[in-house]
Parts: sequence; structure tokens; C-alpha cells
Amino acid sequence: MKLIFGGAYNGKLDYVKEKYKVSHEQIFFCRDENIEYNKEIICGLHIFVKACISNKLNPIEVLKDKMDLLENKIIICDEINSGIVPIEKFDRIWREETGRLLQFLAKHSSHVYRIFFGIEEELKNNTI
Repeated sequence: MKLIFGGAYNGKLDYVKEKYKVSHEQIFFCRDENIEYNKEIICGLHIFVKACISNKLNPIEVLKDKMDLLENKIIICDEINSGIVPIEKFDRIWREETGRLLQFLAKHSSHVYRIFFGIEEELKNNTI
């Protein structure tokens, strides 16, 4: 699994499309707590987390049972845990749970990249 994260509108999806030569059809865009595991790319994981919280689900537990399906995937997530702490309780929980899920996925990923203004920063590379 490869984990790609960074701020909103920092070029994460463009980076993935260019580096891995994937088409739009290979990308699943998160809209709720359901993920289509048949796609190569899972984009917008922070939206998945928000939906899980809204539906009283633990996002780590949901994905923990699906780790075998994520083995060869590229996961893209906005980094929402920087900056000012949100005033609304739900938004603080969303921020914290997204951070926890990113930590969990980073531990289980072979590669972790931060994208900042379209520039790749490799944080982890466990190539065998």
C-alpha cells in the first residue's frame, strides 16, 4: 500500500496520475463510509473518515478488516490535522480520527509520501 497525503489542493491526485500513469476510471472517490476496493486508487479518505464518524463507526476498525484488500492500493488523503483547532466538536473529532487513521495506515504502508505544492516528500520507503 502507498499512502499519499498533503493539504487540500496541493496536487496529490495529479501527482498520482502522473507518477503511476493511472486513468480516471482506476480512481475511487470517497463520498461516504463505503469504499470500492476494486479500484487502484482510493481518493479522499478524509471524507470516508467524516462519514464513519457521522455513522458512529470507527474508521480504523472498518479498514482493519479490509487490510488485505488495501495491500496494492494507493490511498490519497487530505491532511486536515494542521493549523487552527476547529471550534466545533464534530470537526475536532474528525481531525483527530483522520490523524489516527493516517498513523495506522502509515505503519502498514510500504511507501508514504507528503505532497506539498505538487512536490513529493518521501517519508517511508520499504521496498523489498
